[in-house]
Amino acid sequence: EERSVFRRLARNAGWIFGSRGFNAVIGILYLAIAARSLGPIGFGSYALILTYAQLLANLVQFHCWKGIVRYGALHLADNRLDRLSRLFGFAAMLDFGSALLGALIAIAGVPLLAQLLHWSPQEQQTAAVFAGVLLLTTGSAPSGILRLFDRFDLLAYCEAIGPLVRLGGAIVLWLTDGSVDGFLAVVGASVVAQTLSKWAAALLINRSRLELGRSAFYQAGEENDRLWPFMLHTNASNSVSMFWLQLGTLSVGAVAGAAEAGAFRLGRRLAEGIVSSIEPIALAIYPEFARLVATDSHAQLRKVVTRITIGSTALAVLLLLITGFGGELILRLFAGEEFEFAYPFFFLLSVATAVDLAGIAFEPVQNAHGRSWVILRSKLIAAAVYGLLLLILLPWIGAEGAAIAAIICSVVIFLQLAYSTAKLLRS
Repeated sequence: EERSVFRRLARNAGWIFGSRGFNAVIGILYLAIAARSLGPIGFGSYALILTYAQLLANLVQFHCWKGIVRYGALHLADNRLDRLSRLFGFAAMLDFGSALLGALIAIAGVPLLAQLLHWSPQEQQTAAVFAGVLLLTTGSAPSGILRLFDRFDLLAYCEAIGPLVRLGGAIVLWLTDGSVDGFLAVVGASVVAQTLSKWAAALLINRSRLELGRSAFYQAGEENDRLWPFMLHTNASNSVSMFWLQLGTLSVGAVAGAAEAGAFRLGRRLAEGIVSSIEPIALAIYPEFARLVATDSHAQLRKVVTRITIGSTALAVLLLLITGFGGELILRLFAGEEFEFAYPFFFLLSVATAVDLAGIAFEPVQNAHGRSWVILRSKLIAAAVYGLLLLILLPWIGAEGAAIAAIICSVVIFLQLAYSTAKLLRS
């Protein structure tokens, strides 16, 4: 069983590693082209509009793929394909409903933030259109179906479509002196293409039909114990996990202007880009943890979690060494000398990312046991701490205060989940 777990984990992680590595390279190239084409001010405007749309997407989107993996593993173990089809339909309807609601909120919210973020009428119009498109294409149900059936290969191919569209569009815009609107339009087109491809792949390999309708929706809620709390908790915890970094970008933009906001986002994306090669482990281990919990293999679960935590901690230290000694060089090669002022953001946000990386196995363990409320509680506490720190640090030390606040919040989450996971694995 242990060899089987690690074989599946290695195979699935290999597909995700390849996908994320390819996407990270393409994403960094796209970001470099955008930064060099738009300059600090233009890139800052682009970053603020993009961050606003992504913030709302994270707030309203249900991360249904986690529910599909968590409950779908139980239905597959019991060979209940009828319940599985209703679960898929439930997730799809939840995705579509939250996307529509989010698009309406995003469009209505633009005038409320325009004065705070110093948006011109043209920027307001662009933000409303882009946010509406991005929100309407959010959803993770097809990713959950592909992961549940171990089709990480198809998922990797689908996730390569969006970055390729972005890169191709960015090259055209670079050669034609593209604008902020043009780069945002390319992002919107890439998201639409990727979403459609995932749904096509999920429907192609699905062993059971996608049962839609009001009756099936309510029945799925009754058949899966605590499905609604699980969905709400995972949605809230994932929203909160991105909240402080996205709120940080908007806060920096409101306090220090678009150029500083662009530097903050650039530093965050580079830090995430360096660590994205290890992030696939979290996506690959969650289905395995769900299977181990479903088959009551507690001792095996403890061994896997321990090994992964040791390895991820070593990689977190390596990340800090890379950004600490080579951060300025990376920025110079990536975005040009005019973006070297982003180094403090880059290094500080790398520290926050390293802390998250060290605890990469904690959330999947909690979700596999249905303890999504533990994750939510830890992140809500961290979000409250972050809001308080922004109020204190931004007026005191300026834009870098948002990055320092992100480090403290990552430590707060790590300590809470480490204690809870250790306690769970000892029981």
